[in-house]
Amino acid sequence: MWLTIIIPLYHDDKKLQRLLQQLKTWQLAQVAVIIVDGQQRPRPQWLPATYTYLTCSQPNRGRQLRLGAAQATTAKLLFLHSDSYFPQGSPLQLLQQTKVPVGFFTLQFDVATSFFQRLARQSNWRARRRKLIFGDQAFFVTRTAYDQSGGFPDQPLMEDFAFSRQLAKYYPFHQFTQPIQTSARKYQVGGPYRTLIKMQCIQLLYLLGCSPHWLRQLYYRKG
Repeated sequence: MWLTIIIPLYHDDKKLQRLLQQLKTWQLAQVAVIIVDGQQRPRPQWLPATYTYLTCSQPNRGRQLRLGAAQATTAKLLFLHSDSYFPQGSPLQLLQQTKVPVGFFTLQFDVATSFFQRLARQSNWRARRRKLIFGDQAFFVTRTAYDQSGGFPDQPLMEDFAFSRQLAKYYPFHQFTQPIQTSARKYQVGGPYRTLIKMQCIQLLYLLGCSPHWLRQLYYRKG
């Protein structure tokens, strides 16, 4: 085994099943897949038997990612959201050949309006220039880089922000030109501009020292 794909899950079975359909087309003979669920329940019957399935007692994405990484034994790790999709197919050959310690994919949204195209460009610029990778761009790290940076923090929100800041102390970030597509659902449900402003405010509050647990309540608050 040379790579472990770690996927956090919470009430998003349909999106995960679409991703797993794509994974079936990849050459996974030397790749481990770990699903970490944010709820306690029996293992879903539709999960392939070769995939490891872990559960947490409550939704906490940082803890889920950390738990998955603790189970991994490979030299390379790929942290992937359940609503992700690779429109150009498998990135495994790229990841097997690359020598970079930290990388992310070029973000696209599954809705091709000017708002989402602009948002994707801004997200890619932020990751490349400010060294802030968010989970929908997928985190690729070597085991050495993961361990040296301390890994994902045990927190339910902004775990990717915090992990990026730690990684940036030690390593350069590389943008893979291969695109990764993510769902625009949260923007469509909450309103594109309203959701964007809300997320920017949450980032600012986090930098000002607000608790990630309180910020998660704010993030998921309706209205």
